[in-house]
Amino acid sequence: MGRRFWLKSLYAFSGCVKLVKNVSALSKTLVIAVAVVVLAVGAGLFVVLGGFLTQPAEPIKIGVLAPLTGPPARAGKAMANAAELAEADINAAGGLLGRKVDIIVYDYEDKPDTGKLVAERAVLQDKVVALAGIFRSEVAMVAAEIAADHKVPLVVGTAQTPALTKLVIDNYQRYKYVFRSTTNATSLGNVLTDFIMHYLAPKYGVKKVAFLQEDVLWARGLVAAETPRLEAKGFIVKTWVVPLGVTDIPELKAIESWGADVIFPVFSSDNGYLVTKLYADQKINAFLIGVNNPIASPEAWAKTEGRTQYETTAFAAPVIKLAVTTELVPWTEKYIAKYGTEALNQAADTYEALQVIFQAIKIAGSTDPDKLVKTMEENEFQTLRGKVKFTKYHQHMSWLGPPYKIESPLGGPVGQWQVVDGKPQVVVVWPQPSGNPDNWKPAPWVKVPRTGG
Repeated sequence: MGRRFWLKSLYAFSGCVKLVKNVSALSKTLVIAVAVVVLAVGAGLFVVLGGFLTQPAEPIKIGVLAPLTGPPARAGKAMANAAELAEADINAAGGLLGRKVDIIVYDYEDKPDTGKLVAERAVLQDKVVALAGIFRSEVAMVAAEIAADHKVPLVVGTAQTPALTKLVIDNYQRYKYVFRSTTNATSLGNVLTDFIMHYLAPKYGVKKVAFLQEDVLWARGLVAAETPRLEAKGFIVKTWVVPLGVTDIPELKAIESWGADVIFPVFSSDNGYLVTKLYADQKINAFLIGVNNPIASPEAWAKTEGRTQYETTAFAAPVIKLAVTTELVPWTEKYIAKYGTEALNQAADTYEALQVIFQAIKIAGSTDPDKLVKTMEENEFQTLRGKVKFTKYHQHMSWLGPPYKIESPLGGPVGQWQVVDGKPQVVVVWPQPSGNPDNWKPAPWVKVPRTGG
């Protein structure tokens, strides 16, 4: 285009020169001046148009919703770190559709109302093409409404409530934009109840299980799913509910008086630390085995001053550097090198949700929301911890087993805090062959074998 422009311009100028030979001196001066102006204007226009035509396209914007403030701020920071890593990695690989990717992290402050506001800002003001992240289930439910209202794909990476999937089941046309790249609470606790049913019960005579449940949506879903599962195998089950933000948990003593063999905590807030401290200090006569997210962190030993010893919970593969894929451990080490702290499960969750979105955009060749929905429904996606594949109701099929991603944020390998060679560490005990249940140790103050009371 540029060459043709200048050839035509020179041709026109030469014509002007020929014309000059046939006019008076004054007219010659005028004609030459006009020709110079024409060329100057043309040159300026070419530069402007050339600059406009070579200007890079607008970046593809993706929003990540994370609790940077509030009780789960530590998880939120890990999610923000993962978003930063994902942005750097995808742009280093050339971006998407020839465009740079811009990931914007929004702090929803662990509040549903704030979650609604920032999700709307992401969609309406910042024009994101997709949303990802979310730690709290209550926020996921609000974000699902925003995704449905504005037809923007949402890939939830951590929040567990089964109610999210039920939205798609009950009204597919409205909620078809909502996906979850991890498990939900209906299967979250299975790995732990399997350990109780298939190892503790036959070896120690466990019969009575007490759920100590934080009063939040995902925890209610987990207990509702695991209670009938245990009861179907002949276990006696009872539930105690603990409000958020308490400073004491008298329910522990009530559970002991009931005669529980196992106390099954279901906590995601820092109250999980309080459960651990009180259990050890009061020497509660029951095994402590459950989904206690704070205790699954590398900092748990220091934060509880060693009281985590003998507690058993689900650990995320990034935390204990379990090589469930060849990519996970190198990614974890890169995360640690960059941020100076362990990669929490929520970091991997967020990175994986973004991997799904990136790959969907590549496959679809578009950011059109309906094309992305169709692409996510019809394809599989490789992530840090294995492949992600969605059901027709947009829940990842973790039950397919390897090479599909089987680890949920709080339901990964079961490990117990122990002192090994004088140092605290997590010993993986379940499932086999990843762990050896014979390495599990009861707390010395717990009477064994259990009688079931």
